[in-house]
Amino acid sequence: MDIITKMEITAPASTVFEAFVDPKEIGGFWFSSSSKRWETGKNIVLRYDEYDAEVEIKVKEVTPNENIEFQWGDKTVTINFESYDDKTLVTTKESSFDPSEVERILGQKEGWVYMLSCLKAYIEHGVQIRAGLQ
Repeated sequence: MDIITKMEITAPASTVFEAFVDPKEIGGFWFSSSSKRWETGKNIVLRYDEYDAEVEIKVKEVTPNENIEFQWGDKTVTINFESYDDKTLVTTKESSFDPSEVERILGQKEGWVYMLSCLKAYIEHGVQIRAGLQ
């Protein structure tokens, strides 16, 4: 089972894409910090200061302004950027959940919705709400 979450951001794909791959930008909406720019083949350490937690991901593929694919633990995550007019549809897909893991699936879905909401606030309004969820 896959978790798919979508949100429209009023900004060009290049702006939205850079928010994910640029270590200076990602702290505005998702993780507190990223160890380096996201590029194909790189291992990245992501930090959540609020939870005193770190996670390492393996970036499998990056196509600028189109998609990012990475390995996060035992899951593969794909983030797609689809441009139209002056907007970008961001789609996240986290793959390979056991359908019986209902609590985990719901928790992950909530996390993706929250991250995309934080991205929208950050890109469209310059507001950082990322650390507001407890």
